[in-house]
Amino acid sequence: MPLLLVLLVALEGHAFPVDQSSEPAGQSSKPAGQSSKSVGQSSKSADTPEKWLETMIQATQNLTYRGHFVYQQGANLETLAVAHTLQKVGGKSEELESIAFLDGLPREMVRQGKIITFASAGREPTRFEHESLVPMVGRFTSGHFDNHYKLKPAALDRIAGREAVQLLVVPTDRFRYGYQLWLDRRTGLLLKSVMVDSEGRIIERMQFTSLELPGNLTSQELERLKRKLPASTGKNVVKLSGKSVPGKAEWSWETGWIPEGFSPHGHSSRNSAVSSQKVDTLNFSDGLASFSVFVEPDETRVLSQATEQIGSMAAVSKVFRNGEKYFHVTVLGEIPLGTAERIAVSVRPREQSQKADK
Repeated sequence: MPLLLVLLVALEGHAFPVDQSSEPAGQSSKPAGQSSKSVGQSSKSADTPEKWLETMIQATQNLTYRGHFVYQQGANLETLAVAHTLQKVGGKSEELESIAFLDGLPREMVRQGKIITFASAGREPTRFEHESLVPMVGRFTSGHFDNHYKLKPAALDRIAGREAVQLLVVPTDRFRYGYQLWLDRRTGLLLKSVMVDSEGRIIERMQFTSLELPGNLTSQELERLKRKLPASTGKNVVKLSGKSVPGKAEWSWETGWIPEGFSPHGHSSRNSAVSSQKVDTLNFSDGLASFSVFVEPDETRVLSQATEQIGSMAAVSKVFRNGEKYFHVTVLGEIPLGTAERIAVSVRPREQSQKADK
């Protein structure tokens, strides 16, 4: 990623001390009764890029904060308001978080523990499981991506009136995106992030424009976060299964090429939304990026291919013929379009793959 390294000079081995004076006047960075150690607010706990990432995750989970940020994906730009806190519920600590869309149709996402409810005006709510609602943070919670990305420290900066530590997450090949992160120098909270391609072009951006760390949310904010949310019908509940990926004998399709480091992380077979056929789905992840491969019989019997890139999301759809049968393959994920295209054209029935290997 030569252009990225030219724009952001990496200072190898540089340790960033925590500046206790970087907190804006009148703001406290920790909730009442919460020790600074719990969110990694000492220079000993965040003196390397790896430690800063750990501190970012802890701060996102443990701190009480509210603010506004902008989120850009492709040509789409949204303004959002966020509120987050950690509360004791039934003797256990549970995160409460909400993100409200301030542009266009009123929409809101509320997270109570790991259950998220998405509500939009005039539509039935949808529930699913997820980590942090703040874009980019959830990608780094696994911590298992260091084999295919290099962490590099960069210069100090200033975001939303706060001193920030800048980190580079540089991929080791062109088959995945790179990241730039700006973390609050005092707390480690993510203030800004961008996803960049191999030429340094920005694919996705998140940036706080205002941020408060009040110690405690108001009673009105807490009531809103704790309120009983409307139930969803079965069709509007997204269940994330923890089942292991089935062996090769249960998967009738072969992906002839997958970028190194991506491994299967989930499999399903469900009814197609546009036909009476079953759709096989196989999900892949390298610990940071992920994509899914969908395969189903095609009834149009017309060979075709379509590609689209919306921000970080690449979509490649291809219909191919195998004897007298036609199949529809779709690759969808946060990977470069060229990577998705190469994966899509490599997919074939396992029987055909086994014959080709003989």
